Amino acid sequence: MARPAPAVDKALKIIDLLVTHRGEQFTISDLARRTGSSLGSAHAVLAVLEQTGYLSRHPTRRTYGLGPALVSAGMVALEQHPAIRAAADQIPRLAGELDADVVVTAATPTEIVFVAVGGTGSRYGPGFREGERVPLVPPLGLVFMAWAHPLEVAAWLGRAPATLEPDRVERGLAAVRDRGYALGLALGLAPGSREEPRGLAALRDDYDLPTVEPTRKYDLGMASAPVFDADRRVLVAITASGFSPGLTGRDVLDIGERVRACATVVTKQTRGRLPL
Repeated sequence: MARPAPAVDKALKIIDLLVTHRGEQFTISDLARRTGSSLGSAHAVLAVLEQTGYLSRHPTRRTYGLGPALVSAGMVALEQHPAIRAAADQIPRLAGELDADVVVTAATPTEIVFVAVGGTGSRYGPGFREGERVPLVPPLGLVFMAWAHPLEVAAWLGRAPATLEPDRVERGLAAVRDRGYALGLALGLAPGSREEPRGLAALRDDYDLPTVEPTRKYDLGMASAPVFDADRRVLVAITASGFSPGLTGRDVLDIGERVRACATVVTKQTRGRLPL
């Protein structure tokens, strides 16, 4: 894997920070501190980003925000990824039906990126913001890996925590392919627990739900379904979260089917094809 250029890495961190804090602007000191850069290196990177229009600086407050060049880049990107626009149009209605937080996510080789947010009013929701990222580390990302190339799956499995049972992950992938969507318990929580999760270190072997018993109670963390392209590859996923605890298995399966139906609509709207 190629080593990232330090200046490029810092520039991307700055842009990501501003994307995830919509409507906010930051001073050079704030940006340096939040991205782990020195003031000198941050100043050099910011100067280039400002000159090229990717950032803009307020004339009196001397704070930085996203620039007009990113607007055109974003518009072109949406033209090249119509599934994202179509999914973003669909998720507010799904959020209202489920009384949940619903997001559109995309996968990079190592991360899951939240590209659109629709409905963030759930009292139990994690409150994801556009531009946020989480590591693509098992068992996270089942919905992307279930139909991925074997080499991609192998690389993903290679990043799994040592405590995660490989057979469990394989069963999870098979379950996602079989029913068309992924289900996960509230992150880092054992059934019935109300403690706060502690990030990836809190992931358990039983995070995913390969089987659901109709009468059992579950603290559902997420339900996620894929949007496919014309080659039956997963382009993006529609993910609902923020459910009230103690749902019955029937409710959990109904939620999964609703999310899958929404993703299927987007697949058909954008001329994608469902897997055989």
